[in-house]
Amino acid sequence: MTNVAVVGATGYSGAELTAILAKHPHVTITGLFSSANGSRGPVLAARPDLVAEPFTLDALVAAAPEVAFLATPNEVSADLVPQILDKGIKVIDLSGAFRLTQPALYPSWYGFNHEHPGLLKEAVYGLTEMCNGELSKARLVANPGCYPTSILLALRPLTYILDREQPVICDSKSGVSGAGKKSDLAWSFAEVSGNFKAYSVGTHRHEPEIRQGLRLGDRATLVFVPHLLPTVRGILSTMHVAFTHAVTNEEVQQLYADAFANAPFVRVLPAGKLPELKSVVNTPNAEIGFQLLQSGKRAVIVSVIDNLLKGAASQAVQNFNRMCGFKETEALA
Repeated sequence: MTNVAVVGATGYSGAELTAILAKHPHVTITGLFSSANGSRGPVLAARPDLVAEPFTLDALVAAAPEVAFLATPNEVSADLVPQILDKGIKVIDLSGAFRLTQPALYPSWYGFNHEHPGLLKEAVYGLTEMCNGELSKARLVANPGCYPTSILLALRPLTYILDREQPVICDSKSGVSGAGKKSDLAWSFAEVSGNFKAYSVGTHRHEPEIRQGLRLGDRATLVFVPHLLPTVRGILSTMHVAFTHAVTNEEVQQLYADAFANAPFVRVLPAGKLPELKSVVNTPNAEIGFQLLQSGKRAVIVSVIDNLLKGAASQAVQNFNRMCGFKETEALA
């Protein structure tokens, strides 16, 4: 059994994470924590015994976890992670605090100076399907963002045939739970229901993460446009790309087959069939579909995930399973 703790257990992703860990056959939850000024209370309606306490570092250390999951705001994680690692506790961080490798990007995209550049280099970027053994040696895993997960799963297998002289256009739509729990009029039910809008165009903090993950460098044009769907959960990303040469359906299908041969939670649909949100919501799965255009010189690629699961909690558990040597599907399938 592995002792674990969850900091931020009362948020949307934290509660999903707690629910998965509670049924994990190789896990003992030794600590659940809300924010430092949060109240004590049950995390899951079905498990009143799983109670979150207000967070303090001393309380976390007293819980004696081997692995701590942080479902906390970016600046909170940036401050806490070094302290937790110093206590000999491994960390899986669901925030963006350690996703980017360049500390100079944090002031403009995240609004704070990153004080731990060494940990940015050390952190394993936990897009599980694209990791090749790094997770088993990691003491710090940066769980990817929800939008980047949906985009990188779909485009990383095509990296070497993407035409970087043409823009990579990512048109993504998310359910409102992606914003987390906050009292903000723009994210209230009355504003979202029956509505659909773009937001944070050119300023969304997942943009440099996508650019980094696709290895686009500084020259290639990335256009990332997030939208808010009038649904609670789920992400659908539609990507428009060009290729360095005309490709066939079979060539693209083979690239995906090679990339996801050992990926139990990724399904690639037959050419011309595009996925829908309802296929993945409330599951840890991702579905990808593509349609070639202009005789194979361009393509529209569609990817769907549940933002709270594959975009956060279930992917964190995938990473945990790989870190600890458990079966990747443990507690997820």
